[in-house]
Parts: sequence; C-alpha cells; structure tokens
Amino acid sequence: MSQSGMRQIEAIVSSTKFPAVDKALRDIGVSGITMVEARGRGRDKVITTSFVRGKWTWTTDVVHRVIVNVVVDAGDVDKVVDAIVKSASTKKVGDGKIFVHQIDRAIDISTGESDDHTLNPSRGTKK
Repeated sequence: MSQSGMRQIEAIVSSTKFPAVDKALRDIGVSGITMVEARGRGRDKVITTSFVRGKWTWTTDVVHRVIVNVVVDAGDVDKVVDAIVKSASTKKVGDGKIFVHQIDRAIDISTGESDDHTLNPSRGTKK
C-alpha cells in the first residue's frame, strides 16, 4: 500500500444507530475509530416560529448525530461503507451521510511511523 492508498471514511449517523455501526465495523476487522457526538439537521429543515413578548422568534430543530471517522486502506473502502450503510440504515430520511476522503499523509504520534504503517503499526519497534 502506498500513502495515496489510504482513505478516511466519515459517516454521520443517528446516535441511536452508533452501537450497531461500531459492532459492524468491529465484525469486519476495523480496529480503530474516532467518534464525535454532534447535533445538526439535513434537508428536512424544521423551523418553529412563535410570538413571545411582542417579538417573533424562530428556532431550528436539530437532531443528535454521531460522526464516525475511520482510516483504511483504499482497497477496504467498499467493505467499510457497506458495513456502515447496512448497520445504520432505516430506509428513512435522516439516516445520515458518508464521505470518503483521500489521505495524503498520516503519522502515528506515539511511534513516529508514517503513512501505511499507521494503519498496521508494529508497536514497540520504534521509539
């Protein structure tokens, strides 16, 4: 694998589906993920207006989401994307989105290893 062979998969999924996504990724051998809790909205904009104390106010309803980031070899992208889609899908609007980004360079901070070695680090061999 060359350094151009790494991809970051960023999946925005419902917070209720995160445990299933995490399990699906573990089941296919993905050893590490980063998860961030977030709030947001998509196309289904819900704007509520009300008249309070002589002023019109508005709020936008947002929903709880989880952003899952995984870096994998380019050859594993389809397998990872399929696992996320199958585990996160309810077939309804709002299931989320998946983005695939090319990774130009990666460095493991603890070992100093770079690029493809960060996906399969040889722990303890470099300090």
